[in-house]
Order: sequence, then structure tokens, then C-alpha cells
Amino acid sequence: MINTKVIVVREAFEWLEVHPEGDFLEQDLKELIRYLSRVYPKAEYWELGLNRVRFINVVGTIRLSRVQIDIIPKFELQDEGILALQNMLTVCGHVPYRTFDNNSRMQFAQMDLLTWIASAYCRELEDQMRRGVPAGYVQVEDNSLRLRGRVVLPHHLRRNSADKTRVYCAFDERTTDIPLNQVLFKAVTVLLRKTPNQSVRKKLKQLLVYFEDVSEPYDLPTALASVCLDRLQSRFESAFRLAKLILSRMSLLQRGAQEDCLSFLFDASLLYESYIGCLLKPMAEDLSMTVHLQHEEVKLLRNEDSGHENVQLKPDIVVGRISQDGHQEWNAILDTKWKRARIRKEDDIYQLYAYVTGYSEATHAVLVYPRTVDDAKSMNWSLMAFPGKRIMTRTVRILRKEETQEDLREILQELQIQDAVDLHH
Repeated sequence: MINTKVIVVREAFEWLEVHPEGDFLEQDLKELIRYLSRVYPKAEYWELGLNRVRFINVVGTIRLSRVQIDIIPKFELQDEGILALQNMLTVCGHVPYRTFDNNSRMQFAQMDLLTWIASAYCRELEDQMRRGVPAGYVQVEDNSLRLRGRVVLPHHLRRNSADKTRVYCAFDERTTDIPLNQVLFKAVTVLLRKTPNQSVRKKLKQLLVYFEDVSEPYDLPTALASVCLDRLQSRFESAFRLAKLILSRMSLLQRGAQEDCLSFLFDASLLYESYIGCLLKPMAEDLSMTVHLQHEEVKLLRNEDSGHENVQLKPDIVVGRISQDGHQEWNAILDTKWKRARIRKEDDIYQLYAYVTGYSEATHAVLVYPRTVDDAKSMNWSLMAFPGKRIMTRTVRILRKEETQEDLREILQELQIQDAVDLHH
């Protein structure tokens, strides 16, 4: 029986403090600092205070030996924050849930993050294993009573010169003890040790039957790097990707320790950017638009002396269309900001000013914020020195994929209408 206390904190806003009579003790803080120092040595995601720690621009879960820390988005209340995070992780493909309806959402909201991740892993792995356990071939040499494969003549002559009943041969043998299965098996055993939910633990134990002839990887990094999914194994891509995420942030804190710590953490800004990009691409295509993420084809400044050390523009998202002569035109720039719209900084406006002027054909640059209860109203600015160019701020809901799609569709349609008005003038 695993007795783990789950502590939920909001990134950036809430400090996780030591309380001698509470859930988070001094020993937990020390273990957390040792783990974070090893896995995230640059300390870019955490801030240390006096007997307390705060997480900055990161969301996910950290499982220590005694407690589990779930770090949720800073914008919502507890249950809504968890659901918003689950929604983004699912849409971005990090956690493979095929359905995310209202009934599922109510069930998911009651789960801690590690249980939710483990449940997704169980479902995905079980679905694929029922279709067949992946296998490969290894070369085996044996001094056999019958010929299999090819004769290894030097070994045969040396060993069987006086025994005419045997033949030393080499042949390929089918096996399930391959790197892919070793990684999948390792993830099952780790989750089994760390997941407190008894229903999920039961499912994990049932999965062990598929790995009876599979060993744990001797060298985990080597095993992870050696997995190359072929055509027959491609159906395991989601399960392997999730197993890799689970195992890549696992760390033994001391030599000979039995307990291992693990985390499933994401840079909040990058996750939000990826989430918006994943939803925007197919929607833009339906409106005959093209979308490019992390565009790097336009320079703001060019070094006249050397041609090197130029100032490169790299907006999060550019939106455009193919002109009648086949030329790609980028008409709008979207830049995602993982912050409240009401605390908008002038630096953000200057950044979009550089984007919309650097892209000569662009008419709009939009700051896209997550929508919160205390949102500032949307803003629109015209560039005085560049007639026809605008900078806008808009917000989108992130609790449900359908709501985000609705808000993004309104932004795209607004850009289309504005472009039509500009062309008319």
C-alpha cells in the first residue's frame, strides 16, 4: 500500500513552505532541492526561499519518496487549473487520451496528475498489446544437434571434429526482449512503484503479463536511444513517447537508494505556444490560410559590414496565404504570452512592432493571452508610421479544446475581415 500525500500548488504564485506538523516537511524540501539541482541544474524553473520553494513558468508533477507535488497553471482555481493542464497535454500529444468528453473531464478532475498520466499509459499500452506484443530477431550461436541457419565453420571444426552428431551454427531467433519492450516494461514498473491509485495499480499489474520474457534495460539511456520504431511498431509511438517522458526525468538521489524520484514537467510558455499552434494549423487550412510555427526566414536588421550577426526575427506563429502568382504572403503574426493580459508589458508591444514592420506584407500582429476571470479588455493600436498595420491583444479560453478553437476561429475571421477592409481601401 502506497501512502503518498499529493500537494497542489499554482506555479509562480504559490510558495511551497515547510510546516513541521504539515504535509511538506524539511526532509521533503531537502530531497526536492537535491532532485531539482540534479535534473534542472540551471534553476530556471524554481526559486528557493527560507524553508520554501516556488516554481516558475513550469507545470506538471514531481514525485518524491514521500510526497507528490502537482504544479498547475497560475490562472485558474485548483480543479480548473488541473483540467486546463490536462487539456493542453492531451491536445499536444504528450498524454494520449483519445476522448476528452464532459464525463471524462469530471473523472479526470478528481485525479492527481501522476495517476492521470499512469491511467493514460495503461490504456494506450493495453490497446496496443492486445493487438500483439512487438518482437524482433537476435542472432544466436549454438552447437546443435540439427542445422539451423548457417554453419560457423571455424567453431564447428574446432568443437566437433570428433563428434559427427552436432553442428555449430548461427541463426536468427525471434524474441520479445527488445529495447522497445524493455522501455515500456520499465515505465510500467516505475509507475507501479509510484502511483498511489489502487485502480490504476491493478491495471499496471495486469500489464506485466505481456512482459514475462522481457528484462529491464541494463542501461536506460542507451535503451531509450536505441529504440527505432519500424512500420510494424509505429502503433506504439504514443506509448513509447509517454514512457520516454516518464523515464527521462527519473533520478536516484543517492548511490544504492531504493527510491527514485521522477518528474513530468513542461515549460509552461512552450506548452501554451504548442497548444495554440496544434489547434490553429488545421483551422487555418479550412480558411485557405497557411500557418508556420517558429518562423525564421525574416531578418529585422542586417550587418552591413560583415553580413553576419544579423538580428533575426522568430515569431511564434505566422499566418498567411498563397497569392495568385504562387508567392507565399505572411499577413499576420501571432505571439503567445503565458501571462495575464492585464499585466501586459510595453516590451511585448515593442516586440510585435518589430514583427509587423519586419514582415513587409504583414498587416496585423496579435498578442494571444490565456483568458482569465479578471481579463483586461482587448486592445487595438494603429502604427502611426506604417498606415494599414495594427497591433492587437486577444485572449483565448484554455479549459476546453472546443472553447479554444472557437476563440481562435474568431481571431482568424477577424484577420480575414480586416484584410478585406484594407484591400478595399
